[in-house]
Amino acid sequence: MTTEKTLELVRAYYESWSHGAGRYDEAELRRVLHPKLAFESPIGKRETLDDFLPGLQRFAKTVKAFHPLQLFGSGAEAAAIYDCSLTAPVDSLRCAEVFRVEGERIVSIRLVFDATPYKSQAA
Repeated sequence: MTTEKTLELVRAYYESWSHGAGRYDEAELRRVLHPKLAFESPIGKRETLDDFLPGLQRFAKTVKAFHPLQLFGSGAEAAAIYDCSLTAPVDSLRCAEVFRVEGERIVSIRLVFDATPYKSQAA
C-alpha cells in the first residue's frame, strides 16, 4: 500500500461524515472501510463495520464543523489530529486517530479523545 493511497482513503473517510448528518454518506463509508473493521476508542470497541456505523452516524449528527489539524502517513498507516465543533455534549472536541489499511480499505481505526462528557452521559 502506498502512502498516497492510504491518505486518499483516510480523506474519503472524513469527507463521508465530517460535514454533519445532512451529508453523511454511508455508501462511501462502506467503500473505504473493511467489513471487519476493528475500531477502538475510550468508550468502546467494535469488531465489524455494521457495529461501527451507527455510532459514527450518531456522532456525525452532532458535528457543526470539522477542523483538520494534521494528517500524515507512512505506507499502510496514517494518523490524524482534528478538532470538531459540536452541538452536544461539549462545544468542541480534539481527536487523534490512527488508521491501518490493507488492500483497498481501512481495516482498523484507533480513536483517542477525552471521553469524560460521553461517559457521564451514559451514567
